[in-house]
Amino acid sequence: MQQITKRQIQVLLQFLENPEPITTKELASQRNVSVRTIKYDLDDIRLWLQERNHDLTSKRSQGVWLELSDSERIKLKSELMEVDRLELFADQTLRLDRLSIQLMLTNQAITSYELAERLTVSKDTILNDLDSLEKQLSSLGLKLERLPRKGFLITGSEHQVRLLIEEVFQKDLTDYDIYKIMDLLLQSEKQDGYELYSAKGTAFQEVFNQVLADMRQLLKQIDTAELNYSELLNMLIRVAIATVRLQNEYTIGRYQLLNDPKEQRELSYLLMQQVFAHYQLPLFEDEYRYVYSDTFENDLQQDVMALTENLIQKVSKKINYSFFNDPQLLTNLYAHLSMRLSRKQKFVNEYNPFKDDIKAKYPELFDAIEIVVRREIRGKSLLINDSFIAYIALHFLVSYEKEVDLRSVRAVYVCSTGLGVTSLIKQKISEELSNIEIAAFASVLNAQEVIKQKEPELVISIFPIEGMDCEFIKVHPLPTKQDLEKIQQAVKKILSQSPQKGTRKLRLETPGNRTSLEDFSKELILQAYTIYEKLLSLFKEELNQEYREAFLLHVFLMVHRITFDQQYMMEGNKTDETEKTVSTYNQQIEQLFSEHNLAINQSEINALFAYIKS
Repeated sequence: MQQITKRQIQVLLQFLENPEPITTKELASQRNVSVRTIKYDLDDIRLWLQERNHDLTSKRSQGVWLELSDSERIKLKSELMEVDRLELFADQTLRLDRLSIQLMLTNQAITSYELAERLTVSKDTILNDLDSLEKQLSSLGLKLERLPRKGFLITGSEHQVRLLIEEVFQKDLTDYDIYKIMDLLLQSEKQDGYELYSAKGTAFQEVFNQVLADMRQLLKQIDTAELNYSELLNMLIRVAIATVRLQNEYTIGRYQLLNDPKEQRELSYLLMQQVFAHYQLPLFEDEYRYVYSDTFENDLQQDVMALTENLIQKVSKKINYSFFNDPQLLTNLYAHLSMRLSRKQKFVNEYNPFKDDIKAKYPELFDAIEIVVRREIRGKSLLINDSFIAYIALHFLVSYEKEVDLRSVRAVYVCSTGLGVTSLIKQKISEELSNIEIAAFASVLNAQEVIKQKEPELVISIFPIEGMDCEFIKVHPLPTKQDLEKIQQAVKKILSQSPQKGTRKLRLETPGNRTSLEDFSKELILQAYTIYEKLLSLFKEELNQEYREAFLLHVFLMVHRITFDQQYMMEGNKTDETEKTVSTYNQQIEQLFSEHNLAINQSEINALFAYIKS
């Protein structure tokens, strides 16, 4: 069969996602290669397509495109996403990743001949790769042992070995992998496992599928609306790593068994308990600490507001842009850092679908934030990596955008949800497109339910969701120019098929006659605090006191959202107990906000109950 490279797969996916012609010059510019290279790529793509009875269409002065029916596009895209990495030529970076995994998931030395067999390359290629790998490992404080007549083995700090294993697995995951893994977790019946490319042919693959099966059983008893798919993914990978390393007699710390009733309510504990029992492994306290978080112990406390102000001021100075003039940036970034730095479960290698796009498109901003963050954030150096910085960069990028709110076609946007993420996407789409209303943002965990509830005419997603009854568009984590063009074409198509419903929804004016922005902001703050005090009185002892400060911030932001017609539109699963609690307080909360001339929706009311004792 014709083999194609990773770049050729990306080009082919672009053809499948966008039916409009594109020139070889544009393709070359997008990928930073020569036109000649793109022409060679197109020759290989044609051969791959011809094996499937399809071909590229090209016309001088117009470009190249694929003429296919919607069903043919879906079929080819599905095939590409499922088998792409099994058919591509592995470059040295991919080979080094697979090579390191082979050597870290064993306690036995492996010969160069056996490594060449496993990776299906020549022995000379493996020997050259091992030299490169040795330098790479040395920079991480690890060592490539060369044992005479036995082979090669990686040694060093157990914590560093595990971080490298995790980094390789996380780095090689695609959005398709994330979607399929989360989909498997949410299925009620028993399912086959999922093949990880980097784990192919290793003991890790069988263990990972066992962890998936055990997690699926646990999630049947849990409200998934409260979960974060990034944390779920970290748990799955870390429990599998801990299992394989313990099977190979490598421990991360002491041999003291975990016996802490507080931790036995955590999902990570329940998962470890089931998996370790299956493999007859002891549940050590330090193994649990490794699985649970990279910063299990309390770090140095820091004034987050002062930190946020410093970050904004110093990044503004570095790139000569007045971010400090944007009060919304201060609010949003403070909220993000408060939640991120106070969360118990913190992971170094956290999946971030925006990272590569932000680094490529905004390198000056990314570098400036990295320099400032490393100087300003104390006690969290372990967490400051590309993923952490990219999430902060999202908040700064919001300030580059101007909000325009013209809508008509209802859409649900499935992405890595969060205030910075959704604000940036909303503004980018609003600025570039017309006649579209984002009815809700959803994550991969609650996408199907939100789509069912909102009944959109269009679903836009960074994940390849299957079985859509409405128009569906897959986009990059940060929408590209081509993505925005696809969305606009879909909107036009939907509007042409049925009369436009409703009118454009204009941004609400601020209530009353305001003599100045200062007067308005003062009144808004007083109104928010009054509502906060009344909510405290309403909830009384039901409010979780640990979250009291976070609840204050939440109420202030909520009043701001309602005032400017930007209320939450996301909804997830609710347990029967939550439904009962919500119905008890619903009328009182609506009455309270009505007294202040604010109309609160059900999603905002539901969000308040995150601060109530379970």
